[in-house]
Amino acid sequence: MLVAAALSSNSRALWYMTRGFGLVALVLLTLTLVLGLTQAVRYGRPGLPRFVISALHRNVPLLAVVILAIHVATAVADSFVPISPVDVFVPFLSKYRPLWLGLGALALDLLVALVVTSLLRERLGHRAWRAVHWAAYACWPLAVVHGLGTGSDTKLGWVLALNIACVAAVLVALWWRLASPWTLARGARRGAALAASFALPVGLGVWVVTGPLHPGWARRAGTPAALLGAAGASTPAGATRPGAAAGSRAASGLALPLTATFSGTQSQGGPNGNGLVSITLSGRFAGRQEGQLTIVLTGMPSEGGGVQLTGSTVTMGPLSQPGEYQGHVTALDGPIVQASLADSAGDPLSAVIRLQLSGESNAISGTIEATR
Repeated sequence: MLVAAALSSNSRALWYMTRGFGLVALVLLTLTLVLGLTQAVRYGRPGLPRFVISALHRNVPLLAVVILAIHVATAVADSFVPISPVDVFVPFLSKYRPLWLGLGALALDLLVALVVTSLLRERLGHRAWRAVHWAAYACWPLAVVHGLGTGSDTKLGWVLALNIACVAAVLVALWWRLASPWTLARGARRGAALAASFALPVGLGVWVVTGPLHPGWARRAGTPAALLGAAGASTPAGATRPGAAAGSRAASGLALPLTATFSGTQSQGGPNGNGLVSITLSGRFAGRQEGQLTIVLTGMPSEGGGVQLTGSTVTMGPLSQPGEYQGHVTALDGPIVQASLADSAGDPLSAVIRLQLSGESNAISGTIEATR
């Protein structure tokens, strides 16, 4: 039984680590900015003296760099998304969502410059250090927009809530600084900063609603067609392409949510020239709608007869469009497979496949649950 063998899903770990450490980095960058604004108003209390705030302001960015290093390393290591080491530091060259990934590269460059100049502050002129320090404040908004534009979890309620909380924390700290006597003395700058503190969050909210939260964002953001599925490659002549009309779906498209029974076969191929083998699970599902599902697991062969998973592909759709949704496995726990897919318009689909394996043949059966 090929699938029954133990499988270690490296892609699953990288998938969650990249997103998790990215969110932690955002929280740390928010804390850095809030501490900087708090330090500027000379805040201090017996239980929280100013030197403690100053020390935190110097050291939290160092922790943020460590977390970002893990975030970047896992993103590069995840073979599902084409991100190279060069894309990490040189903005707007990536083949994957170049604008939004490029903003993240700019934020990382600014943060590295901030940390390096802070460590070398005694050897730098105050004017040079202060110029870099002020420029580094742009790191935070760049990181926010990068996360919202690039992240695949933007539509999750708790992720949105975390972003809103970070923005709110910075706004409160900024308004506190603008209300300080030192800032009140600079009327023109204070007025411009105050106006921006209201206008920019509103603009950000409008962009999030019309962009990352709107159907089809994955394609508009610059996700390669190979990750979305070739539009029309499996669409019969005369059929409407998925997502061709806003808010509509072709009559032959997959109707969601879906609960169906599944039956098919499993087979193994390879090893290829790189020593990799593949396990293919393919069959049809039936319920409110009939369709086809194919899962290909690729990796190094293990002693138990399975593979150490290094890659995967998943395609799913109705019989008329079997490749309507394409994606990869995000979690593999014995006979339970979780997958993340998207159609040619970038509309997401999450699927949970529970498999039952035949003890004497390559036949497989089970159930499928698919939702947005």
